[in-house]
Amino acid sequence: MKSEPFKESLRTEANTGGARVVGLQFLGGTAAADLFAMIPQSWESQDGDQATICVRTNSSDGLYDSENTYIVPGDLSEPVTVPHIDKSLHTDRIIQLHPEALGIRITRNECGSEGSDNLNVLARWRDAAPGGNFAIFVNSFDADRLVAYPPVGPGVECEPIRAEISVAFDRRCELTLPANVSRFKVELQPVKNRRKGRIETIVIEVR
Repeated sequence: MKSEPFKESLRTEANTGGARVVGLQFLGGTAAADLFAMIPQSWESQDGDQATICVRTNSSDGLYDSENTYIVPGDLSEPVTVPHIDKSLHTDRIIQLHPEALGIRITRNECGSEGSDNLNVLARWRDAAPGGNFAIFVNSFDADRLVAYPPVGPGVECEPIRAEISVAFDRRCELTLPANVSRFKVELQPVKNRRKGRIETIVIEVR
């Protein structure tokens, strides 16, 4: 997919601010591989109308991030390669990261134009086997608990990520992909000092 120029940052001091949700991705694989964007065919670029997606990555230590707009190809019969590692100037740094230390969030439309109801798709490392479970990587902002509520079934307690450093994000909410749906919502409920915080709702569209 086309992205010009490729925008990324590598800092010496951690960036700890930003969005609560920093990643929606299938489990497995390594940060040394490029990405697959699991884009549904309804997002295809049509003649004269170039659809776009925004791909953001954030390292859990808060030192690396990228933000790039890509033009969606006209054929989405297969997962779309996002040339993240191929374009990066900091490959040596990225490939050292634990897979749960790099959050990937892919949203519809170009970067900077998203609304609160913007659609998300799931990312997958190209060297990961397809599976039915995915993770939402979240900055809990020091909540005592964080619970993810899928469209069906009970809430899921979000667990600490397996990466050594968790400054920019610290929790992983592992969920099962719902069967026979093309779009679904997940609600994230933080709890601190036994008081429930503001719910954030994520809308995910699948292939």
